[in-house]
Amino acid sequence: MDTQTLTNLGLVLLFVLVGGVFAGTEIALVSLREGQIDQLERRGGRGARVAAVARDPNRFLAAVQIGVTVAGFFSAAYGASTLAPDVAPALEGLGLPEDAADTVALVLLTLLIAYLSLVLGELVPKRIALQRSAGVAVLVGPPLDRFATLMRPVVWFLSVSTNAVVRLFGGDPHAVSEDMSEEELRYLVDQHQGLGDSERAILVDVFDAADRSLREVMRPRADVTTLPGASSVTEVLEVVRVSPYSRYPVVGDNADDVRGFLHVRDLLDADPDALVSDLAREISFLPATNRVLPTLTAMRRDRNHIAVVVDEYGGTDGIVTLEDLVEELIGEIDDEYDPRAPTSPPPASTPG
Repeated sequence: MDTQTLTNLGLVLLFVLVGGVFAGTEIALVSLREGQIDQLERRGGRGARVAAVARDPNRFLAAVQIGVTVAGFFSAAYGASTLAPDVAPALEGLGLPEDAADTVALVLLTLLIAYLSLVLGELVPKRIALQRSAGVAVLVGPPLDRFATLMRPVVWFLSVSTNAVVRLFGGDPHAVSEDMSEEELRYLVDQHQGLGDSERAILVDVFDAADRSLREVMRPRADVTTLPGASSVTEVLEVVRVSPYSRYPVVGDNADDVRGFLHVRDLLDADPDALVSDLAREISFLPATNRVLPTLTAMRRDRNHIAVVVDEYGGTDGIVTLEDLVEELIGEIDDEYDPRAPTSPPPASTPG
């Protein structure tokens, strides 16, 4: 095999590998999750540049397709035209006629180049890009950005054509991908090997809590310990002393007339003859149809630890506390007032 043949073979491999770089770049950018793109953007510099490329799929997909097509064309056309004449004489030596040897050499080289293009130009780079999408994107994203800038007129024409055809079929040319459904997220949590049982349980509870309303998690009004607003501090001290709560709704004429709430700390330095209604703090009222997670977020933001849950007529359904909502996510939180399950004594040893 002479130097020219080796050079031609090397050029064919180079074209195949260039096509593989473009193919791997495409998969790396397409595989980036929104969170990864945000992280790259916050990193700045090269990462921000890659994020900008990933957020413009029309541009980078057109540039990738140009690169893959041109590389594939040159590898096939150049390889067939330069290497076939070198292979044909060897086939003639095996007894094939000259015309048949030329045709068979062309077919064999086309199949060989197609094989190399599939393995080295598609499958291998795409698999590597899938496994290391962020790293590959940071490595080859900026060169692709420069290539897209260089091919701007062609990229623009391809993007316009693609958008027109996508609209023709009822699609949105500016949409990147559909949002992940709750079922898909649940499946990912269930299958993720890096999550422990406790972490997985918390995530499952978060999904379940998203579908629950306050009516499902509140403490019903029949189970709520309230303090009459017309009572004095002295009169309610005994109620507070025997109750395991730190916050109590303050009511007027009935349970639907909630005036506020009282924290046990408010009673420590209060005048024993003061009315409870004068010490009451402002309390929030929430519809029973509100969802757990948005309510938890709002109560944390407003630093509210207790709220009244009301029905569609404005009547009191019950109360909900910040602790109740947190327990929906991480399970029961026992404190010193919660009854503990009795522990069985160890079995007595029998003399042997």
